[in-house]
Amino acid sequence: MGVYLFIMFVLISSATTLPTNTGNCSGEGKPCQFPFVYSGQMYFECSTRAPGGGQDLYGRCPTRLLNLETREASDEPSDWVKCDRSCPLQRYTENKEIENHMKALVEEFPDLASLVEVGKSSLGQNIVGIQLTKGVGEEREMLKPKVRYSGNMHGNEPVGREMLNHFAEVLLRGYGVIDTVTELVDTTDITIIPTINPDGFDRAKEGACSGADYKTGRFNEGDRDLNRDFPTWRDINSTIDYMYLNRQPETKAMMNLILSEPWVLSANFHDGAVVASYPYDDYRDNQKQRGIHQTPDHQFFKHLASTYATNHQTMMNQSVCTRWWFEDGITNGADWYPLNGGMQDFNYIFSNDMEITLELSCCKYPKKYYLNREWERNKESLIQYLQQVHRGIKGVVYDSAESIGRLGSNSGDGVSGAVIVVQEATGTLGKNVTSSSRGEYWRLLMPGQYKITAYQNVCSTGGVILQSETVNVTITEDTPLVVQDLVLDRITPCGTGPR
Repeated sequence: MGVYLFIMFVLISSATTLPTNTGNCSGEGKPCQFPFVYSGQMYFECSTRAPGGGQDLYGRCPTRLLNLETREASDEPSDWVKCDRSCPLQRYTENKEIENHMKALVEEFPDLASLVEVGKSSLGQNIVGIQLTKGVGEEREMLKPKVRYSGNMHGNEPVGREMLNHFAEVLLRGYGVIDTVTELVDTTDITIIPTINPDGFDRAKEGACSGADYKTGRFNEGDRDLNRDFPTWRDINSTIDYMYLNRQPETKAMMNLILSEPWVLSANFHDGAVVASYPYDDYRDNQKQRGIHQTPDHQFFKHLASTYATNHQTMMNQSVCTRWWFEDGITNGADWYPLNGGMQDFNYIFSNDMEITLELSCCKYPKKYYLNREWERNKESLIQYLQQVHRGIKGVVYDSAESIGRLGSNSGDGVSGAVIVVQEATGTLGKNVTSSSRGEYWRLLMPGQYKITAYQNVCSTGGVILQSETVNVTITEDTPLVVQDLVLDRITPCGTGPR
């Protein structure tokens, strides 16, 4: 069992006073006491495991606490009530409500939260998210990795939308209270986008477990499946302008976001199955057209998918969704069914980001009564997955002293656009990463022995390729993250560096 909200009370920070009752949530005409601690767990929402609940789908909240300082809830069934629609996760939230919720959180937590304006939908609705991290209004701390969750790409698949809308609130209200949450927010730059397809959501119908067209809400207002609308490996040699040509507004907005920031890790939420799916989703023309299509980072992608699945309460239970069978709750996308133009492949091919797809509910748009239970199934995985960004190797690529005067660099500046090449025992990994505008790089890797080298092509201006020393790096489970700066202190002829 992980350490998120399934957390023993002794792990709740003793250095901070627990928050007093928040919100106007109620049940059966009585005010709920949030947050509360019950059976060693802290809750910022109703619980389906309340005394007297009998494991039904109804979320319940305490109306009386045994201790106002520790927020420990009464264990008497008479002190608990069924939550009404004013409480979190008791109904689906409308698009404008989600936008207002993001704005309200930013206003309440200005030192931790900032509004992210992703773009507009085909009908002009705002696509918004929230950025969460310590010191959010300041320049991002060097080497603090950026992670992203997005949901509701298919309008009729809104479970992830509700999970993310509430997750943002839990991260903020849990900050300074739950050590695991505090550490994550302190060390990670988190962006949460509850809905990418608000227009499709408006057309979708609660209780509809299937649907794959415009009428059912899967498609956007432009009658396109957004997860078939992104550039693919076929566009690798295309210009940026060409890649944007004829894309939907929602697709363009996400492309802008993906390509403008140094994302390291992300996940996109869907419904219609219960599985964690990883790239590739598509086959290349010279590849076999069935079975697993591996990326160069196949083992780490499997690790990411397994992290979510093993921390999820039911993702590894085949009986939860008998429409499909997935070993250990994970699948390679192409092996499940190949698709062309998916967002997770776009992230991996055109940026440094590693993204997987998370299918949360067998029913695409389950009745609202299931949302509380779905939160309890997913809440630990949501934290554990983001923690995986703190693995592998990270560092800054610097100019060498010898190159400063000759190439006009500023002493000590990080080098933007340097290519970082990683070798393992079996050879060079087929996926390189590129340093950020500040010279930072992150390379997610499993434990093992690696050799790492940085290159900068200045053939057009200096007639050479700058190269760092090749450094040996050992990653272990005890030391899953290694910080390794690289200095471009060697010169090689043009045409010999990485492509």
